[in-house]
Amino acid sequence: MALLIGEDNPLNNFYRSLKQNLILEMEIDFFQNQFGNTINSSGIFYVVANKKYVYDSSSIKMIVEDSLITTINNETRQLVYSSIDKDHLSILDILSGNLDNIEFLNKANKHIEHFEVLKLGYKGTFQFDKDSGLLKLVKLSIDQDQSLMVEVKSVNFIEDFDISDIKDKNYEVIDLRD
Repeated sequence: MALLIGEDNPLNNFYRSLKQNLILEMEIDFFQNQFGNTINSSGIFYVVANKKYVYDSSSIKMIVEDSLITTINNETRQLVYSSIDKDHLSILDILSGNLDNIEFLNKANKHIEHFEVLKLGYKGTFQFDKDSGLLKLVKLSIDQDQSLMVEVKSVNFIEDFDISDIKDKNYEVIDLRD
């Protein structure tokens, strides 16, 4: 990780805020572009702890805990369990504080940070609001045909979050774990 220790800039301030022993709550718009098709979703993103986060929208809830992803699809009434490959890195992983294998490049300016995930060949950008310094956008380019973007609408810190609503669902269970 190539963060400059002790430097006061929007990127360091954002990641420092994740270490406050509070739960980060972000209202986000999520965009995924694959081979010319764009999928978008709006929801709430919670960073609960290290390697533990939740994305919650009206149609889907995704819970990530270490190497387990639990996806609740309210439209298809399915509960899907899957494993994360140890080399996998998603835009939500980056947003939750996982900076493993990320190298920050020379700054364009104080409010834009470019980065690369050398191991996977990904490139990305953090953009911060010029007035407030708050995170407003994260882009991740997988290759020329696949990209992801998270637009941050609001940021809040809360003391408690309960992710236990899985047990009461009468959904089809699909287990894709090895």
